[in-house]
Amino acid sequence: MNKMKNIRYIFLILFLAVWGTSCDHDELLKEIPKDFLSPENSFTTKASFDAVILDIHRVIRNYFTAPGDHTMKNNAMLGVDSDIAIYWGDANSDPTKTLELFKWNTMSAESGESKKYWKIFYALIARANTVITRVDDEVVQWNSEEEKNTIEAEARFLRAFAYHFLANMWGGVPIVLKETSEPKYDYVRSSREKVYLQCKKDLDFATKWMPTEEKVPGGRAPRAAAYHLLAEVEICLGNYDAAIAAASAVISNPAYELMTERFGVYQDFVFQGYDYAGPEESWGDVYWDLFREGNFNRIDGNKECIWNGQMDVDTEGGGGTADASWGGNQSLERWWTSGAWRAVDMNGTKNVLKDTLMGRPNWGPMITDYTANKIWEYKGDFVGDIRNSKYNIQRDHYWLNPDNEKYGEVIKPEDMSNAHAAQILYPSYKKFTTCIHHGVAQQDGQNQDYGRTYKDWYLMRLAETYLLRAEAYHLKGDNTNAAKDINAVRSRAKATPVVAGDVNIDLILDERARELFGEEFRLNTLMRMGKLVDRLMKYNDGVVARGYSLPDYLNLLPIPQSEIEANTEAVLEQNPGYE
Repeated sequence: MNKMKNIRYIFLILFLAVWGTSCDHDELLKEIPKDFLSPENSFTTKASFDAVILDIHRVIRNYFTAPGDHTMKNNAMLGVDSDIAIYWGDANSDPTKTLELFKWNTMSAESGESKKYWKIFYALIARANTVITRVDDEVVQWNSEEEKNTIEAEARFLRAFAYHFLANMWGGVPIVLKETSEPKYDYVRSSREKVYLQCKKDLDFATKWMPTEEKVPGGRAPRAAAYHLLAEVEICLGNYDAAIAAASAVISNPAYELMTERFGVYQDFVFQGYDYAGPEESWGDVYWDLFREGNFNRIDGNKECIWNGQMDVDTEGGGGTADASWGGNQSLERWWTSGAWRAVDMNGTKNVLKDTLMGRPNWGPMITDYTANKIWEYKGDFVGDIRNSKYNIQRDHYWLNPDNEKYGEVIKPEDMSNAHAAQILYPSYKKFTTCIHHGVAQQDGQNQDYGRTYKDWYLMRLAETYLLRAEAYHLKGDNTNAAKDINAVRSRAKATPVVAGDVNIDLILDERARELFGEEFRLNTLMRMGKLVDRLMKYNDGVVARGYSLPDYLNLLPIPQSEIEANTEAVLEQNPGYE
């Protein structure tokens, strides 16, 4: 018995000695799961880190290219409730009856849209921080230092991508750079400049270590994407020469160029026209080609693409299934194109669908008069600019049902019994439509896909890089070179060149609308330039019709009140005007 006691004492003394001299008490108490996956045991190989990064790409695709059933849920960042688009209402041609997504005149800290995007961006940051925090864990089996750095670089790029939205749209925000493993209630805001500087720091690392385009699979961002984003961040910091250098790193890269000749799957496509009558004719131009299914990626011959959101139907994580009736798949056709197939004539006879270049849209965001007309009138280019050609914007819609009294004629509002004709017949940007539908559904005897498409969508395109560099040149005071970059984009569109004296921020915003409608994150662009309020009051048809006089503080969104209230151990200050 005494011997047993002595052995116990020896073990106790040894344990206390080790505890007191060489151990971290917290580490001893930390539980590491062994029979289920957790952050503590999941990140051991490159494949495990890739899985998280791919999930970040999935979230970005889902919230920025709209694979949901309703436009109000997902794609507001593309421009709903801005200068380029408003959301249809219940009354005929009365903009005061349109629905307001952001409700600018009563915007408050309780705004659902502000809260939604705030949470999305911080969720992306949390995922990226998990990767960045764990790349240096001793348990990770890296094949080389370069392999580790490429993973960290992509995570840093994605973190900067999220933070640049937060800085542009909310100003100064809390900066969180490590994985959050326990509740925290003492967040404080950093300045807007510090957020941009953090983005720059991440992007400097990313531009050194991210793989170049030839080493990147479809859907992953290449190094050029980091340079593109860095150009925007440097503009925000007022570092115009650095912004020009970052944009030039993409523009001068021989792997990238503006597409100026017909290319891809549908370059030999023939079509009867939107009246679906008469002989078939050669259809499309190079701008139209940019938005055809099967043409979005470098592997498809598209050298203008920098970074895409990928839609791979019936692939796990690919964005949906072939039966897309109630969700999944890219839904821009469903919500961002007009719904002439819903027209009903005075006899109560309904129009019909067609399976080519029409789709089954529900008409959602209506383009404003600014994007329907004003931007195309510039320099008398309404006819000459191919981005406004019949291939790229459909302005006339036709009675396509042989039972309609005016079969084959242009639909006029006065010939419709619908109370909301204006919401059905507005000009339709055809970049959103599918050329030939897959036919997962049948309606009116036609193949249909419920208004969904099976194509990818641009997150970054070289034309925008040119316009970012033009912006940097202009802000530097060099309008000659700014005009050259704008003209690189306009030349492809066969539009009249601009001269140095034409260049200002409004021209750049107009050119972005002409080139990037439904692609750029329009709210983000307007807010980073401090131009949201100005453009809403000039060009948002609903705001103008209601006679709103909007305050300048709307150029930043409110910090969600729920975030302020949850932050109980520090003050999370609200943006001015929303107190």
